[in-house]
Amino acid sequence: MRMKILQIVVIIGGCICITNCKTVKTNNLLEAPDTWRKEVLEFPLIFARSLPYKGEEHIRFAEGWGDINSETYFSYIFLWSLDEDPDLTITKIESDMNIYFTGLMKMGLITKFRFFKKLPETVASFKEDDDKSFEGFIEVYDAFFKKEIIILNTKISMSYCGNLGKHFVYFRLSPKKFQDPIWDELHKVNVKFDCDIAP
Repeated sequence: MRMKILQIVVIIGGCICITNCKTVKTNNLLEAPDTWRKEVLEFPLIFARSLPYKGEEHIRFAEGWGDINSETYFSYIFLWSLDEDPDLTITKIESDMNIYFTGLMKMGLITKFRFFKKLPETVASFKEDDDKSFEGFIEVYDAFFKKEIIILNTKISMSYCGNLGKHFVYFRLSPKKFQDPIWDELHKVNVKFDCDIAP
């Protein structure tokens, strides 16, 4: 009986993903080394549908991102290119990151066929550096690789891209401390063009 339930869940999950996983064919806006894997998703995100945004998510994963023994394990950057100003505050960021990573790791459990694993609570905590940047951490269960709770140190910055008419939110994340060399690499990753000049 349990096996039949699992088969049904897998089939339903597959159908949902086939019809709703919105991987966008557009070019990734972020310029990073060729060895950094890239991905572009469309809002609403399949794993975080309650996030109230319209636009795209552009992601670049550091080489070694999925290797728990790598110095760059789980180090990556994602950019939200949004149609409207997200008007982010500390409270809103913490809520968004809880929704985002809880949904992402639930999907991770499903892809690993761990349907009955109780997902530990995601905890996000941030402080504001200035009116357009935030710094903090996200305590999250890594359902994909390490199978344990990890701390993702996180920096968030915002800007407006005039020639695209988009609001950009950069999320840079790594388990490494902010003084680690990986942060120099993460900060080098930006959009491929000057937002004041048409791309």
